Amino acid sequence: MKDQLKLLLEVQRHDARIQELAGMQKVWPQKLEALNGDLKKVEAMLAKERGQLEETESWRRKQEAEQKDEEAALLKAKQKSGMVKNTKEMMANERELQATRKMAQDREEEVKKLVGAVDTAKKSITQHEADFETLKKHVSDETAAAQAKVVEVAGQIAEERKLRDVAAKRVEPSAMKKYSTIKMRRGLALVPVKNGTCGGCNMNIPPQLYNTIQRGNSIEMCGNCNRIIYWDKLLEETDGRPTEKPEPTSS
Repeated sequence: MKDQLKLLLEVQRHDARIQELAGMQKVWPQKLEALNGDLKKVEAMLAKERGQLEETESWRRKQEAEQKDEEAALLKAKQKSGMVKNTKEMMANERELQATRKMAQDREEEVKKLVGAVDTAKKSITQHEADFETLKKHVSDETAAAQAKVVEVAGQIAEERKLRDVAAKRVEPSAMKKYSTIKMRRGLALVPVKNGTCGGCNMNIPPQLYNTIQRGNSIEMCGNCNRIIYWDKLLEETDGRPTEKPEPTSS
């Protein structure tokens, strides 16, 4: 029966390794999902900046067109000043000149600001485009590495399952069924008993049961957590014999 316990422990070790590897398989897609999320955010920011730049350039072109119209109006007003016939017309023409000149100056200042804004936006977009390409390459490299890692881990899982199946086939069907049922409910099916304490629930087991598991002639279960229990020193063998004699217990 000791051999059955050893085989069940081997099955449990393979199951734990398979679970660990399955967890690793989930980590890579999650990491890639986060990276792709960052990539989409940068891409969306670039699209927004480009849209804002287009709006600014469109407004600048409109202001430049109006600036030309105002410059033409100013030139016309200046030409008109040479044709005044009296003081009243001269004063009206002067007011027109001042108003037109003020509009032209304000428009010129507006155009200068817009030109500066466009230049700044273009520089920002250029930098963000470079950042985007760097991040894009990083995501591409990480994706390739993740795909290779997933394939590698899948191979390891397949190998662990083969070894697990080999060990499981050597376990008595009733014991294997008991193990599977406990594993499904508790996760960990086999636990050692050390100094009379169950390694699964940390509760003391009855002395008579402790004596029984030290002999290793049967598969026993903890009455508290319903896991399969074994004496922790029973499987520490040298030349086929336990390293220590069973611990004395009182009934």
